[in-house]
Amino acid sequence: MKLGQISFINFASQIASSIFGFLATIYLARTLGAGVLGTYFLVVAIVIWLKVILFGGVQSALTKRLSEGGESGAYVTAGIGLFLGVYAVLLVGLYLARDLVTAYIGQPVALPIAVVLLGSLLLMFVSGALQGQHRVHISGALTPVDTFSRSALQIGVVVLGFGLYGLLAGYALAAAIAGVVGAFFVTWTVDLPSRRHLSSLFDYARYSWLGRLSSRTFSSMDTLVLGVFVAPELIGVYEISWNLASLLAVFSLAIQQTLFPEISSVAEDDEHDRIASLLDDAFAYAGLFLIPGLVGSALIGDFVLRIYGPEFGVGHAVLVILVGSRLAYAYGEQFLNALNGLDRPDLSFRINAIFFVTNITLNVALVSVYGWMGAAVATAVSALVTLVIGYRVLDRFIAVSFPYREVGTQVLAAVPMAAVVGAGRLFLEPSELAAVALVAVGAATYFAALFLLSGRFRTTVVRNLPTGYGGS
Repeated sequence: MKLGQISFINFASQIASSIFGFLATIYLARTLGAGVLGTYFLVVAIVIWLKVILFGGVQSALTKRLSEGGESGAYVTAGIGLFLGVYAVLLVGLYLARDLVTAYIGQPVALPIAVVLLGSLLLMFVSGALQGQHRVHISGALTPVDTFSRSALQIGVVVLGFGLYGLLAGYALAAAIAGVVGAFFVTWTVDLPSRRHLSSLFDYARYSWLGRLSSRTFSSMDTLVLGVFVAPELIGVYEISWNLASLLAVFSLAIQQTLFPEISSVAEDDEHDRIASLLDDAFAYAGLFLIPGLVGSALIGDFVLRIYGPEFGVGHAVLVILVGSRLAYAYGEQFLNALNGLDRPDLSFRINAIFFVTNITLNVALVSVYGWMGAAVATAVSALVTLVIGYRVLDRFIAVSFPYREVGTQVLAAVPMAAVVGAGRLFLEPSELAAVALVAVGAATYFAALFLLSGRFRTTVVRNLPTGYGGS
């Protein structure tokens, strides 16, 4: 299957789940309000941080070693053992820290956190194994399974009258369902691992875990800091704004997940020209949705946020900054993805360490003074740091050629979109219908303009059509 088709399948899976999750979140926000959602997002941020800190490196190492081919069974077994061992230690830690967790959240959630983590880890392990076995499109398809299940379960428990604990139970069960579905597609050749296999996973994981941690820092460090300084209601609005920005970044993430095993495989043969070509494609399309999304959020971001309820419209400025930070991070992550694929997680580690310190320092300094606006600015500055340093480091190994012309064409295609959407805002009152109509018309205008202006985009679309339409 072509890489473009795999990227599109991965993207389609994630965008379908994101849209369904978007609709479900609207219902939850309107029913529960920003306060309950804010507490839920804070708990989920803790869950994901624990998952990434303790298990992210192992998952990355498993994907990397499986993608190289050979001794698959031994690495799968070693990965299972590491996941279970670390989870056992985590349970002890959660029990000992249960009072601290309760004091921070305001409710006793240590046991729910342990349950949510168990379901999440099953999905995490299966996804890592599938990506390492070059089944990225299947791994990507687990995202909608997770999101559809979670949304349906959470809506169900809310209808039945459950609040925070019902949301967390739905989260845990949905992740477990997706993990079980994905497990059917993993090649389970289980062999007894040796010390060499465990050392190999550990050597890669000890560097790559900070990459996962930095990615999570980018998306939720601000949430954890906001939990200390601002009310749950504002955290709820902030997280909704972040979710909208993340929706626009889905295609960039799909590209990154698709290219990693390919870069890893090509790197084994030392084909740097092929890696440079893959990176050129990644940069050309990383901002495909984020560029028009940035323009659109500036013009009608308040319209879109009001879909969740009148109280969410105050997050307009925060939304614009977060979409901008997502755009910068989308390009920066492609550099780090290439370094990891080149089996240089040590360099990614150093870049991520700089990002990690910058993000934490800025969040604490700015949130304490400027509140949630400071959190958004801290996120944006940290993303720019990753972009600049990532480029300078990767350029030492590969002649990085950024496709300025293609990205410039995407910016140019956003101009007629801005004219149409801006004109619509002048004549329409804020409402759900107006927001949906303007987003739909704006997207159609942008892609029509891009199709006319960019020969590369036209060629890519035609080349990756299903066989029988676009050729082989």
